Amino acid sequence: MVQIHPPLPFLLRKPFESKLRKIVEHTADAGIEVEADSLAEAFEEVGKAFTEIVTGGKLTESNNSHPIKISANNLDSLLVKFISDLIFLFDTENFLVSSAQIGIDSGFVLKGTLFGDTYNQTVHGYGVEVKAVSYHLLEVFSGPPSRIKVILDL
Repeated sequence: MVQIHPPLPFLLRKPFESKLRKIVEHTADAGIEVEADSLAEAFEEVGKAFTEIVTGGKLTESNNSHPIKISANNLDSLLVKFISDLIFLFDTENFLVSSAQIGIDSGFVLKGTLFGDTYNQTVHGYGVEVKAVSYHLLEVFSGPPSRIKVILDL
C-alpha cells in the first residue's frame, strides 16, 4: 500500500467551500506464508492457499487438470507469474487448484500439472476474489526449508 503524507485519514477542503473529500485507508489484502521441504512443494502450497482464500477455506476435488509452464528471470518473478496464472485460470475458466505436481529448475522454469475443479459457489463456498498479486513484502527463499511470503490484492 502506498502511504500518502500526512497520514490518512485526512480531509481536503478549500476555504469557503462546502464540499468535502475524504481519503481513507482500506486494507483489502491477504497474505500467504508457506514453509515446505522443497521450493516446488512451497509453490504447490501457495496454490492451495489461493483456493482457500477464494472459497473461504475449502479445497476443491481433483476432477480436472491444467498443464503449466512458466519461466522467469528470478524466483520472485516466477512466484508472481504463478499466482497471476492462478488468477487467470479462475477468471477465465473458474478453475481452482486442489493439488499440483510441479518442478522448478535452476533456470527459474516451473512446469507440471495443476489438479482441481471448476468453481461452484454452492459446493465450494465463497471467501473473497483475488484481483492481483503484489511484489510488496514478497519473499521467496529456496531453502531448505523453502519459505514464501506474498501479499494478494483482494
